[in-house]
Amino acid sequence: MESRSVSAIEFRDELLERGWPDDIQVAELADEAPGPEATTFAIRAQASGDLLGVWCAPRHCFLYPDFQFHRSGAIRKDVADLLAVLPSEDDRGGWRRTFWLYSPHALLDDRTPAEIFFDDPARVIAVAREEFLGDREATW
Repeated sequence: MESRSVSAIEFRDELLERGWPDDIQVAELADEAPGPEATTFAIRAQASGDLLGVWCAPRHCFLYPDFQFHRSGAIRKDVADLLAVLPSEDDRGGWRRTFWLYSPHALLDDRTPAEIFFDDPARVIAVAREEFLGDREATW
């Protein structure tokens, strides 16, 4: 049991090393005007289900996994559709959903949902529906 916890901690730490943006960086990417409102932009997007944040204890802030952004930096509109399917209960820190998104998945040819999401978000949403909602229509 203990080795499983260490494995999850190591995976979390590996993901945190990717340099995901924090609240201020997300606001900058979205071209929000500097100031108090800019610092709450990502928090508001997270609260409305448009953005997934993961709690980074060492920095005492949320970070936002990179799969959610266009190459231009804008938040992808289809993130909200994906997050609506992923189970969020008991996941205030966002790590359960993030582990699923960054772990290889058999229905995605052993690639990660986050990797596939860049080019084919509908496929990832369909896999999530099948896995979490039992949606038989989600198969291709």
